[in-house]
Amino acid sequence: MLLILAGITITMVLGEDGVLRQAQLAAEKTKEADKKEQEDLDKLVGIIDEAVNGKDPETLKEALEKQKYFSYTTKYDKEGNKIDEDSETPTKTPAITIPAGFKVSEGEEIEEGIVISDRDGNEFVWVPCEKTEYVKHTYTGSNNNDAGTNVEDENESGWNTYSYRAYKDWTGDQSQENENKASVEKYGGFYIARYEAGVPSNAEFYVGASTIEEKSDYYTASANDKGSSEEAYIKNTTTTKSGIKLKPVSRAGNQCWNYINQTNAKTVSENMYAGSRSVVSRLVDGIAWDRTVEWIAEDTSLSDIVKKDSTTVGNYANNTNDSKITTSSPILWAEHLYTPKSRKWYPAKNYRYDNEFTSGYTASYTVQDGEGANYTGYEENDGNTYAYYVEMATGTSESTKLKNIYDLGGNMYEWTTERGSHKATDDNATTYDQKTHAVHRGGGFNSSGANFPVAIRYGDNRASSTYSSFGFRVALYLK
Repeated sequence: MLLILAGITITMVLGEDGVLRQAQLAAEKTKEADKKEQEDLDKLVGIIDEAVNGKDPETLKEALEKQKYFSYTTKYDKEGNKIDEDSETPTKTPAITIPAGFKVSEGEEIEEGIVISDRDGNEFVWVPCEKTEYVKHTYTGSNNNDAGTNVEDENESGWNTYSYRAYKDWTGDQSQENENKASVEKYGGFYIARYEAGVPSNAEFYVGASTIEEKSDYYTASANDKGSSEEAYIKNTTTTKSGIKLKPVSRAGNQCWNYINQTNAKTVSENMYAGSRSVVSRLVDGIAWDRTVEWIAEDTSLSDIVKKDSTTVGNYANNTNDSKITTSSPILWAEHLYTPKSRKWYPAKNYRYDNEFTSGYTASYTVQDGEGANYTGYEENDGNTYAYYVEMATGTSESTKLKNIYDLGGNMYEWTTERGSHKATDDNATTYDQKTHAVHRGGGFNSSGANFPVAIRYGDNRASSTYSSFGFRVALYLK
């Protein structure tokens, strides 16, 4: 009798019409209803916007000419014509999709890089791809030991790695990656930020032309008032201000958001378009970066540049093509001191706002010992030379532009979502992040473009690490 009762109970709870199944169905219906309600609300917003601002462009050419912010997310085919999804004809695969709330601000051809902009001036570039193209790069020499050293892939195609292939536990955010792939399949691609992530003006640590003038006691253009101060960068790791979530910007001439760890870079990237009806913003993952490299490399003149040696297209330590940057107006930049003997970095306490570059726009050079008195905390006095390197504001030089995307190589090592816990036994590891390493891409202002090209995977730093040359970049996926 007890067995019969138990069987009945199990059936009532776990059966096809059981309590748990009915609860699951109810939850799914609620979710579907919420989704439908949001879609209806989005359509209403679009109707109102279109009534006020006019209809969305029928062609990409018209979109560029009119500079209209789109009322609806709109797909275009390879010829640049709007795809009518209400038509009875089979839906075409979109060549590009413009999200609601953005406008086409630059670019006439998809393969040259179509740029979109939101109402705050943040810019992104469309990276087209089929579902089969949105994949992570496969290394021929997958078992190569690159621990602590830079190793090119075995087929001599570039794709350098450093402390990456020696470990097998790298993984991204699987849930997000699945959603990203679904978006790419539906809309024909994704957007990558045109610029490295910049500090928003409402952050306490924001620096711009006006703040340098207003805070002359702290941020100054004086060449002799550099002063080491890691404390000056500690606030860069914060993700909120007075309870308000900080959002990175993607604009030219902005202070790079450096000295931020990978965890917080991921958080603020997701803050950028939280609540948007048309896009979701995320920290670039390894798949999106790889696809961007392959897309750029479709131009055969750029293939070796992005995969093997990016020196000529980035703010790298070994880029000496120009003796001095000449600009029609001042730019934001900072110098960071490095001492080879002790292998220490002394980050610049002060940003400069001028056009007084004195040693090429990478400004990698050595000066004689004794001048280090300008750097508070500089203790090395062994007769050796030391070097200081320049961090540039976002999008400073046109020579760093690849298909309308700036600074993919050099300036900032850029965090991605790839993480691995292969050094969990480190003596100094006390928290999960300190036990976990994360992958950078693209190299920094203190690296070589030959060793750290755009395609590099650099896995030698903890996810909790912060540095003057560590930054990030945002990607957008359509909803």
